[in-house]
Amino acid sequence: MLAVVLFVPHPTALAADLSPGPENDADAACTEIKTALQALADSEHAESFALDLAASGGNLPIVEARLSVLLDRTNDLRVTLRRVRQSAVARDPMVDQCTRMGFRALVISERLSSDVESMLFGGDDSFAQAPALKPGAPAASPPAQQP
Repeated sequence: MLAVVLFVPHPTALAADLSPGPENDADAACTEIKTALQALADSEHAESFALDLAASGGNLPIVEARLSVLLDRTNDLRVTLRRVRQSAVARDPMVDQCTRMGFRALVISERLSSDVESMLFGGDDSFAQAPALKPGAPAASPPAQQP
């Protein structure tokens, strides 16, 4: 006859074993930001593809749907950054660097979504007047700022 013995730890011992240390908290915070950034980058890529298709006579509802997802991912990143900034590890140098990276991406994404909204809903037929996207063409770089 075979006996099976189960070991069930005390709940406080289990919690103590699973609680992450400060460095793990910082890693978790950066991982959370990076995950939100990856989701945002994926939605920006999908929006770019939809805009490219729409510029060559494609379907505008696809651009609108992708814009909706882009706005959702932007908001997800905003919420993640707020939560991390209010956490105990916010002053950790690694977390600070991840947070700064997240805020830069947030600003860029908000500009992108604002530009797309202007093209779609501006009412002045901006989308038809927008220059056609060229496959493989490098993106225009912003003008250099002078002191």
